[in-house]
Parts: sequence; structure tokens; C-alpha cells
Amino acid sequence: MTAIIRTRRRLHAFFGAPEARRLLRTLMSCAISYGAARLAALPEGYWALITTLVIVTQPSLTQAVDTARDQIIGAFIGAVAGVLGIVAMQHGAAPLAVFTIALLPLAALSAKRPAFRLACVTLVIVVLIPASPGSPYERPMHRVLEILIGAASSFVVSALWPNRALDAAHRSVADTLRSLGQLIGLYLSGDHDDARAQRLETQSTDAQKALDDALKEAEREHIIVLVQNRRSDAIDKAAPFLRRLHSDALFLAKAVSRPDRDACAARLGATGRELQALFEALASVLASNRQDDAKLARVRSSAGELKAMLTAQEPTHGAQQVAQFVVGLIVADLDALIATIYPLKEQSA
Repeated sequence: MTAIIRTRRRLHAFFGAPEARRLLRTLMSCAISYGAARLAALPEGYWALITTLVIVTQPSLTQAVDTARDQIIGAFIGAVAGVLGIVAMQHGAAPLAVFTIALLPLAALSAKRPAFRLACVTLVIVVLIPASPGSPYERPMHRVLEILIGAASSFVVSALWPNRALDAAHRSVADTLRSLGQLIGLYLSGDHDDARAQRLETQSTDAQKALDDALKEAEREHIIVLVQNRRSDAIDKAAPFLRRLHSDALFLAKAVSRPDRDACAARLGATGRELQALFEALASVLASNRQDDAKLARVRSSAGELKAMLTAQEPTHGAQQVAQFVVGLIVADLDALIATIYPLKEQSA
């Protein structure tokens, strides 16, 4: 029995839910592409399947869209060059000479933009491969149509059935922020509800564990890439900031001990409410895959106002001074989290 369980675990680790979803997406895209090519009665419909396989295996919807765009542009450029070559061949030019001359600019384009290398492939098919009886201009049109069918099929499946790991990661980040915001607000409110504080701390720990699991699944779906100008590409960068904020909250709990909570609440209660509101606002932004510029602007504004509020506060001593210092750390870590996931244009340039 133990051997069976161990075998099942190994199989699940090797081919689990992420791989199964990618397999089903691929099969569904190919089925739609093949059916559409057959309905269109394309003589070389297999090119639609090839395009589908290239696009649907892209790790995310954004990359699928980019790849589909490049495939279509490349095929169109190659088809245009092929049509010009056909015109030249009908006026007596040798096919090999036409191909060589047309290939030079397309090869240079592919060297500059490798994503457009399909232009060279299309040129080969249109100019060098013997055409079937009929108009010589049918093949370039068929080629572009095949690419469009393959791209549309893979895009539809990618849009209707996207990867779920990033959604889970965003939800986990938002849950962590909400738990930590409530926990920090509780400590600065003067409330002595230790049981609630323990629950919120546990919720934060569980949400961070869920984030780690989601990121591992995302790696298996190959959708975590280097930080770019898209927030969805940088969500994995939130994990260390969340751990730091969790440590800050525990540090604050020690700084605001039971005898000092009322005094700290009198001085930092308003700051605690503003800080909790900032956590909630940032959680609302990060809970979605789509960037909301209006919400993000409000979060940045709130963070700036909170910094100004802390700077304007008079120096204190004792537990209040330590608590004020920790609150400053929390605000700084939140600001760093925002800047990492949402880099400003001038920062990312």
C-alpha cells in the first residue's frame, strides 16, 4: 500500500494538474484549428496546426497574443514577398534567383526581429515548393489564412481557459496583505484581543504558504518569468516582501506590549487606521490580474500621505518610539513592494 501511495505521489509530481491543463489546452486548440482548416478546405491545413502548437504552448495569454501577432505579421510579410516573386517568375525570372533576392531582406528582418522568422518560411513555401494546379497567387493567400486560423484557435482556448496559478498567487498575496493589515491595526488600536491576533497571524502564515504553492505550480506551467513592465510577470517578487511585513508585524507585537498598548493607541491609533486602509487598498489592487491604474494611483497617494504623517510626528521615547520606528519600517516595506510590482515608467526605462 505504501509503495502504491509513493508511486501515485511521484506520478502526480511528474504529471499533475498544471501539466494536465496544458495538455488539454493543446489538444483542444489543435481540434479547433484542424476543424476550421477542414471547413475552409485549405490544401495545406497542417500549417494551421503548426501555428496552433507554436502559440498554445506559450506560457501565458500575453505571450500567446504576442506570438500570434508575430506569426501573422511574419506570414503576411513572407506572402507579400512571395507574390512579388511570383510576378517576377511569370515575367521569366528564375525561381532560385527570385528566392535569393527576396530572402536577403527577409533574413535581415529575421536577424533583427527573430519573432518574424516565419516570413522566410512562407517565402520558401510560396516560391520554391511547386504549386498545385490553379492560380499561383492562391498559395500566399492560403498561407496567411492558415496562420490566422491557427492563431485564432490557440488564442480562443488560451483566453477561455487561462492558467490558474497566477490567479491563485494574486489571491494569496491579497489575503496575506488583508490579514497583516488587520493584525497591525489591531496592535495599534489598543485592543487586547490576543485570540484574534493569533488567528490573523495564522491566516497570514497560511496565505503565504498558499502563495508558495501557487508559485511552484506556476513554475510547472512555465509562467513565471523575469520582472518586466507587467505586474503579472512580477507577482513572484511579492513573497519576500510579505515575509518581511509579517516579521514587522511580529516585531510590532513585541514593541506594543500589554502595558503600553493604550499609550501607543492614543498616539498611533490614527496611523494604525490609515495603515490598515492602505493594506486593504493594496490587497484590492493585487487581488486582480488586471492592473487598475486609478486604484494604484490612490494606493501610491495613500502611501505618500502616510510617510508624511510619520515624518510630521514628534519624537517619542520608550515603547512608543519603538512602535513608531516599526510602523516606519512597515510603510517602507509596503512602498518597496508597490515599486517592485508596479515599477514607475521612469524607473523601468
